[in-house]
Amino acid sequence: MQVQELKEFSELEHDTWSTLFNNLKDNRAHQADPIFTEGIEILGLSGDRIPDLNEINKKLSKLTGWQAVPVKGFEEVDSFFKGLSEKQFPIGNFIRDNQDLSYTPAPDIFHDLYGHIPFFANKDYADFNQRFGEVALKYIDSPEKLKKFDRLYWFGLEFPLIDYPEGRRIFGGGLLSSFGESNYALSDKPKVLSFDVEKIANQDFRIDVYQEILFCLSSKEQLYNCLPDFEATI
Repeated sequence: MQVQELKEFSELEHDTWSTLFNNLKDNRAHQADPIFTEGIEILGLSGDRIPDLNEINKKLSKLTGWQAVPVKGFEEVDSFFKGLSEKQFPIGNFIRDNQDLSYTPAPDIFHDLYGHIPFFANKDYADFNQRFGEVALKYIDSPEKLKKFDRLYWFGLEFPLIDYPEGRRIFGGGLLSSFGESNYALSDKPKVLSFDVEKIANQDFRIDVYQEILFCLSSKEQLYNCLPDFEATI
């Protein structure tokens, strides 16, 4: 992971963060899993401006031992999983163009810091990510098996849904950081399958379109306990 110093953001870039954050108010209230909204509050994320990463990391370190680290752009899977094993999550060192708030060519600071980092204030979630990285690295010399771990992260942590007695919620940072795709995910448009590690291991995906297939968890424990079964399938 090629760690960088966080860049100095312009006022226009801070305004972009504010617009994105404020547009997702209803998403946080009615669509997001509770541990996401709890993480937003615990870490003090707001729509005022792009957060001070040092302050976020001080809080994260005390809570779960994790750090958010600025990186140049998209991380390759081997580097990404190594970072997870070391309790480091990459943060894109830029923010999307304010002329097209719905699109970014690579994960930006809003996708990463807003969409993912609030989850890492939760110890069970954070610990699972570290275990995920450690297990994935066992297959670092097997590109085909590593690709399957990439699919599990995609469908299990970037784009999962989760069912509660009171209704379905979003449990993935890739969805929660996107106004359009979060609404799409909870509509009748995507094909939603029950969480199944064997199906996920063999399910391809594209990064440049809304996900036509999503997987839904019956509980967080289903995800947190899935690694032995997933290893057995690959």
